[in-house]
Amino acid sequence: MFGESKKNSVTLREEHRPGDYRFLGVTRQKNGDLVFEGQDLGQGVRDAFGCAEYEWRWTIKAQDVETLRQALGHRGDPLALLKKHFSGDAAAGLQGFLEEHGVPFESYSRIGD
Repeated sequence: MFGESKKNSVTLREEHRPGDYRFLGVTRQKNGDLVFEGQDLGQGVRDAFGCAEYEWRWTIKAQDVETLRQALGHRGDPLALLKKHFSGDAAAGLQGFLEEHGVPFESYSRIGD
């Protein structure tokens, strides 16, 4: 996500609370793929998983971005649409939305300190 032009990335969620941090951002790669990167740190993760860090990455390949756009029900820039529909607390529903609407994505996650 770093090193990309601002117009090619958006932050969907960034929360700082005492003892916890949550982040989810999405970047449009030069090849058209959308890459989502997330990280949760702190006591909330420890309570859920027994360790203090959880990170993940989802990739929607360029050829599947139109499927995402149609699922969102709008024309326009997919980054702007994602920000409109999945900012803040709504970011928690993004994976379920992708699955429910058959938007293909690759995923990677890691749990551990």
